[in-house]
Amino acid sequence: MRNEIDLKIFEDLQKADLSSNEAKVYYSLIQHGKKGTIVDEIRKNTNIVRTTIYSVLKRLLEMGLVFEKSDSTGPKGAKMFTAKDPELFFNEIIRKKKKELEALEHINKSTGIKLKMVYLESSKVSEEMVDIFVIPYLKDLLDNGWQVIECIVEKSKITHGFEAYDLTLLNPNAKFVKDAGFLVFKYDRIVENDENTLNYMYETLKIKGKEEILKKDIGVEEVILNDTTINLNGNRYQGFLPKFRFIHDEEFREMTEAVMIPIKDKIFFLWAENHQFITEMTEKIFKIERISQDS
Repeated sequence: MRNEIDLKIFEDLQKADLSSNEAKVYYSLIQHGKKGTIVDEIRKNTNIVRTTIYSVLKRLLEMGLVFEKSDSTGPKGAKMFTAKDPELFFNEIIRKKKKELEALEHINKSTGIKLKMVYLESSKVSEEMVDIFVIPYLKDLLDNGWQVIECIVEKSKITHGFEAYDLTLLNPNAKFVKDAGFLVFKYDRIVENDENTLNYMYETLKIKGKEEILKKDIGVEEVILNDTTINLNGNRYQGFLPKFRFIHDEEFREMTEAVMIPIKDKIFFLWAENHQFITEMTEKIFKIERISQDS
C-alpha cells in the first residue's frame, strides 16, 4: 500500500464505511484473489500486529466481507481467509445507502417539517414589533393564523431611492415550504409604469432570491428561476417559478412562486409555496390600493 493507486483505493474503502484497519486487511485479501491468504501474509502486507488482525478479521467475518476457507489451509495448518468479491461488496453498500436515504427522505417529510414549524414559530415577531406601514396589508393574513417571523425595515431613501420593508411570514397552511416572503418598496414617485425601474428591480430581486435560496442550509445545490407572467386580480404581472435541484437528486423540482406587483408609488414582491397562497397574500393589497380590472 505504498503507491498512489493503493492509497486512493484505501481511502475509497474507508468512504464505504470501513475503518482504517478494516480497509487495510480487506484490501490485502483482495490482492490475493479467490485463493486467499493467511494472517502472516496480511501482517507483512499491512504492518498491523497479529492480535489486531484477528480482531479485524472477526469483524469482517461478521460483516460478510471475509470468509474463512474450509477447503484449504496454509503452512502448518494455518487458517486461510478470502475477501468477498469487491463488486458485490460495493453493490451491497449502494443498496444500503439508498435505503438509508429513502428513510431519511421519509423522516424529512414527516418529522423534518414538524421541526421546521417549531423552528420558525420560535422566531415569531410580535405585531407590535412590525412596522405600522405594512400592518394593513397583513391584517387578514395575521387574522387567519399567519405569523411574522422576520421584519427588516430600511427607511433611508438616500442609497436606493425607496423605503424597504422585508418580511418573512410563517404560513400555517403550507405543506412543504412553510415560510413566505412579503416585501414592499415605497418610492417618493410613481413607478408602476417606469420600465427602467421595474426591470432593474425585477432583475435585482431575482439575483437576491437565488442567493438567499442557496444560502439557506436546506440541501439545495442548484436553482433555476424561470420567468413567467402571473395573473392576479385580472392583471398580468412579472414573476418567476423557481426550480430546485437538491443534493443527491438528478431532477429539478418546481417549488414556490414569486411575483412583482408595481402599484402607484410602490413595488410589492411576494413569494410563497403556490399560487393559491400568493392570491391570498395579494387580496388585501388590491383592496387597499383599489386596484381592479376596471382601473
